[in-house]
Amino acid sequence: MAAPLVLLILLFAGCATKQDVMRVDENVNRVRNDQLLLKARLERIDSLLTTSSEQDDQLRVDIGTSLSTINDQVGQLQSQLSDMQQLVYTLSQRVTESGGPAQPVTQEPVADSADTAQTTDTTALASTVDCRRLWDNAFQDMYRGQYELAISGFTDYLKYCPKGDLSDNSQLWIAEAYYEMGQNEKAIQEYDKLLKEYPDSEKRATAYFKLGRTYEKMGDTAKALEYYQVLKNDFPGSVEFDQVKDKINEWQKAKKN
Repeated sequence: MAAPLVLLILLFAGCATKQDVMRVDENVNRVRNDQLLLKARLERIDSLLTTSSEQDDQLRVDIGTSLSTINDQVGQLQSQLSDMQQLVYTLSQRVTESGGPAQPVTQEPVADSADTAQTTDTTALASTVDCRRLWDNAFQDMYRGQYELAISGFTDYLKYCPKGDLSDNSQLWIAEAYYEMGQNEKAIQEYDKLLKEYPDSEKRATAYFKLGRTYEKMGDTAKALEYYQVLKNDFPGSVEFDQVKDKINEWQKAKKN
């Protein structure tokens, strides 16, 4: 899955045509199909987990581990699908508006009044930054598993393009990179930062889901349940809640017993 994405990002770093948009749209559909397959597999394993009362404890542990892994994969596919859909929309708009190849997008950052001299230097540098290319390179590093480079790239995007359309997206990927590296405490800080600094972000459900998954990975099921309950209350129709609703019921029943 990573290789086609990297190729797409490289293709779109420069210019885009209608044919490019069609290729991305095809990949969006492919990702969506992969997501549906994973969800079906998740449902089959979940069914086995709840109905096979005669299976031994070790098998249940193995199935539970597989279930958590698939949950993460579905969550990542959902983020990936969202990113690709956004890319299709952006490219479509560029093609429609220009009637031909799109030009690189640049964006001025918001000045930081705390340090006038540093602000002047940063603003001067930002005026030459191609925000879209900067984000694409970070995204490419993320899917190559080069998480430190991805964090650096997304951090630069937030520094030079703080009002960019992909700011909340960049913040989420910073948190995801720390999560993938197993730096749980740092991941939690970055997911929390997304929720605090981007109250209207469409990535909030993903952040709550991954906060729950991180605490669950750390063995704190009580804290994980708090975040899963937020999904239940505020995002009942989301893919993220669909992945944890059975777990919520299971844990709540366990607490009563």
